[in-house]
Amino acid sequence: MIAPQKSEVFPRPFNENYDLIGTLGKGGMGNVYKALDKRLGREVAFKILDASSDEEAIKRFYMEAQAMKELDHQNIVHVFDFGQEKNQLFIAMTYVEGINLADILHKKEQLSFEAIEVIIRQIARGLLYAHSKGIVHRDVKPSNIMLTRDNRVYIMDFGISYIQEMEKDRLTRTGMTMGTPEYMSPEQCHGDNVTIQSDIYSMGVILFEMTCGRLPFEGNRPVEIALKHVQEQPPAPELFRKDMPPGLSKLILKCLKKKLNERFHDMQEFLDACDQVFPTEKTVQRPTMGHTPLRRRTASIAEMANIITPRARMLQKKLTALAIFIFPLIIMLLILLMLTHKPESTLRELEWSEALGNYETKALEIDESNGYPLKNLNDNDLKTAWLHTMPQKPQNPVLTLYFDGNAIVTHFGIAIGYQKSVDDAFGDRFRIFKKPKIVTLETKDGFKQKIKLENIRGMQYPNIQAMETSELKVYLDEIYDGENEDFAISEIRLLGMELP
Repeated sequence: MIAPQKSEVFPRPFNENYDLIGTLGKGGMGNVYKALDKRLGREVAFKILDASSDEEAIKRFYMEAQAMKELDHQNIVHVFDFGQEKNQLFIAMTYVEGINLADILHKKEQLSFEAIEVIIRQIARGLLYAHSKGIVHRDVKPSNIMLTRDNRVYIMDFGISYIQEMEKDRLTRTGMTMGTPEYMSPEQCHGDNVTIQSDIYSMGVILFEMTCGRLPFEGNRPVEIALKHVQEQPPAPELFRKDMPPGLSKLILKCLKKKLNERFHDMQEFLDACDQVFPTEKTVQRPTMGHTPLRRRTASIAEMANIITPRARMLQKKLTALAIFIFPLIIMLLILLMLTHKPESTLRELEWSEALGNYETKALEIDESNGYPLKNLNDNDLKTAWLHTMPQKPQNPVLTLYFDGNAIVTHFGIAIGYQKSVDDAFGDRFRIFKKPKIVTLETKDGFKQKIKLENIRGMQYPNIQAMETSELKVYLDEIYDGENEDFAISEIRLLGMELP
């Protein structure tokens, strides 16, 4: 890393493989930059350890890299590379473009139950996977949770994670507390050993905060908050929110039990309990000209974070009533609003009325007697894929999307290479199929452009030239090899503008 400067200038080289192109913030250990991986041409989050760090910080830095490189899950940031450049240590990991949960909770007093379900399920699934690898996070808190505009949740910062298999060499010993007081479990406050139940407790605090708009325990000093975690019972969530689904309060309070054996045994048990609290998502019926209706995507939580809160709306009404008697002030406020207001962007997610696969789909497993339907392309679930046999005639499109009218497509988002999770104790295993490597997009008028896709897990938005069309054909040109003969597309999302 270049020595700290009063005014940093970007881009600037770090080594022959990475250029630093911006500052993202300061993490638990060292600075975090936005960087360009010049070998693969992709943006990454780039954590660099402070040059003045002591020996224990260096060991922790390597522990984070070692812990995260073992984790390959859609709800956990993935480590692509780590190493040392001169006297600086670095980790290159997934760059998440979005907003952290702490900022959302700061802007919204209480989240909708739909948003709560989307967030908490993904946190639990990510931690379930980490726990299956013998890793306890130990610092689960909103600032370590990132959300993208398509509602993907990422867990970050495993800097003080405890790898159970490293018991003999672990750096934090009994009697030492690590974590954030507002979200620490009673055993962490005591300095006792941590277990997966410690992460369950911290997640329960987050669930309480999202639901109630406040923390279960508050205080002026960290030690005061820690004592409350150890000695006091949390208030009943229904005191702060009357419209809670049946069973949600019980779910939260079980996470916050003082005794480990009274909490959920593991994250799978918690997820099973979530199934009893939150109703199954309903599909929205819409005309599809004979095809199975597609499920609408959940509204973007990151975008909803900017919506004004109910309390703010009440205050707005009072100010409006007052303004009736202070007419000149109203005029001044309106002038100020005209100067500062920015109209809402017309760019949004495009929905197709029909989706047609030009080759016959087939059931590839016994438990999928109906095959893998096209609706999986729009179900907001990266664990379900549209599986397809390799086309015999590549000159024909493998997929055609039809719109109700003309639209301008400005962004093409796609996730490739997944199959639904394999049934096991954790439900987070994937089969890897052949993945599209280069696809061609064609408009109704015959305009074509080739798109190169990366061999990565998750959504990607390659650069495309904007297209005006009422239908979009997708041709498969080249593929990445996989374990199975068929190819898979998990999700397709189109952004743009609908034309009148």
